[in-house]
Amino acid sequence: MKMLIIDDSKPMRSFLAYLAQDLSFKPVLAEDGRAGLETLVKNDPQEPFDVALVDWDMPRMNGMEFVQFVRRNHDYDSLKLMMVTTNNTEEKVSQALEAGANDYLMKPVTKEALEEKLLILGLIP
Repeated sequence: MKMLIIDDSKPMRSFLAYLAQDLSFKPVLAEDGRAGLETLVKNDPQEPFDVALVDWDMPRMNGMEFVQFVRRNHDYDSLKLMMVTTNNTEEKVSQALEAGANDYLMKPVTKEALEEKLLILGLIP
């Protein structure tokens, strides 16, 4: 399974990639929403991404803009989107879910919390 990790923090990208590998995902990293979109568009459709972990606050294109763009493009209807952020107000969670995110994970992230969310999304047994 393939996971797109989009976060402007290099240490966070590395940490999430480590967790992804530990959970048997192949991680692909992007430093902001625009780079994430470029990665998504250039990706081989024969090996699609199963899930994208998306930070909210990023330069060039934030996580909400990324989610909105992806959800407008039906080529990515099967892609699960999970916001991974410190923006944890009820309003922000509602905005992300209404925009098309499938789930929401609060930072700081733990392996157990990520595993639970991936289980809920049906991505791990």
